[in-house]
Amino acid sequence: MNLSPDEHVSNMQRMNERSTPPSGPPGPRPDTLLPHLPLPTQPIRWRRALANAWYMFWPQLHAGQSDAERNLAMLRVSPFWSSVLNAAISFNSTFAVRLGASNQLIGLLSSVPALLVVLLTLPAARFLEGRKDRLRWIAGSVFVYRLGYLAIALMPFFVREHRAEVFVAIILLSQVVLAPNNAGWNALLADMVPPEKRAPLFAYRNILFNAGTAVITPLIGRMLDRVVFPLGYQIAYGVGFAIALINSWLIFGLRPPPPVAPPPRVATRQPWSRQRMRALAAANRPYIRMVINTLVLDSGAWLVSPLYIIYYLRHLGASDSWVGTATALSTVSVMVGYYIWQKVIRQQGESKVLRWTVLSVGLYPLAVALTPGLSPLLVAVVVNGVLTPGIGLSHFNILLQVCPAERRASYTSLYTVLMNAGAFVAPMVGVALAGAIGFKTVFIIGALLRTLGAILFWVWPVQAPEIEPAAVQGAQKEGQNGDDDD
Repeated sequence: MNLSPDEHVSNMQRMNERSTPPSGPPGPRPDTLLPHLPLPTQPIRWRRALANAWYMFWPQLHAGQSDAERNLAMLRVSPFWSSVLNAAISFNSTFAVRLGASNQLIGLLSSVPALLVVLLTLPAARFLEGRKDRLRWIAGSVFVYRLGYLAIALMPFFVREHRAEVFVAIILLSQVVLAPNNAGWNALLADMVPPEKRAPLFAYRNILFNAGTAVITPLIGRMLDRVVFPLGYQIAYGVGFAIALINSWLIFGLRPPPPVAPPPRVATRQPWSRQRMRALAAANRPYIRMVINTLVLDSGAWLVSPLYIIYYLRHLGASDSWVGTATALSTVSVMVGYYIWQKVIRQQGESKVLRWTVLSVGLYPLAVALTPGLSPLLVAVVVNGVLTPGIGLSHFNILLQVCPAERRASYTSLYTVLMNAGAFVAPMVGVALAGAIGFKTVFIIGALLRTLGAILFWVWPVQAPEIEPAAVQGAQKEGQNGDDDD
């Protein structure tokens, strides 16, 4: 098309006017004039993806949030920042064995913390019950406990002899200061998290926690095989402590509601009688069944708990890398289990899920007893990891529901004391039996005890108020529109 000179000049002037910013009112959008160079109308997707990924690990806080929304946001992500230290802690028994600890010392490492819980939890619960500053005591006890691992990281620089004994002593001393957390954390969670949000929140917390542990644990295992002993362990404990400081900061930032005031104590104590004991038992029958069933169920686990690492390292010749790989596979399978079982609990209810999943608890110690090598055990680790969260989620939620709200701290503390009484005695019995009748026989005994406890949950079922599925789904939608990202 041929243009006259005047038409060509006129077109050039119009193009110059388009390319020059107007001094008057804004004209049309440039992307309508130059369609081959569109301007972005939305944020770049990879930036949004990075932001969403970041909020998987950091609380999404904003102005105008209620304390309940803020608490849920911080509780959701806080476990991730303790996962590195947890990965290092999973090598505690391995470190003790490498330092030359005896089987009896390994047994003490498993049993004495339980004894400390028995002695200290109830006094700590009475101290915390009704206190407005209970969060400060609970979070502070966790922080001081973690300082013990900083001391362990520095210990080899100053201690040349009896390192195994010093290591175990530091672990046990750090357990002493953890009493307020053992006594009050579960009750604090129950006060901050509504019943309908507990299963999805606890599942997400455990998935995130185990994701961090699954990634870090095999890396620590490989580092321990390559770095001169004990420097690798020092690095693992030191870095884990430093990153866990973020978790402590998040926990200190929680804003729990005022605690439910406990009922006034009667000045004169009523004498104990058979009628009064029967009345108390009838009023708290679900709680008593939960305690008895769980005590039998877990006695088999406590019996064999200190034997696994001794058996792996000294009888099957496992390396630190294998221990790290097994721990990583366990945590990944636990993540999958939490994702699956929180959905199943929402559909089937907690009581039904507990009764069915608890039947699997005897499989792992039986597999360890019957498996001759290390590689097949990894399959048992994965299966056990997928099934265990179904028990943990349903059991913990039912326990919270069968405890009276106004005395929840005392009830959960009493439960903790009774469980840890068994956890104190059983490991020492297991070590003694292993020396007398062999490791494999003790693993079989542990599997039988676990199975007996599972049967009790069918014979004496623990019934608790179930959360309506509609209420759970509504709470999750509300959370997704507000502070929830899962």
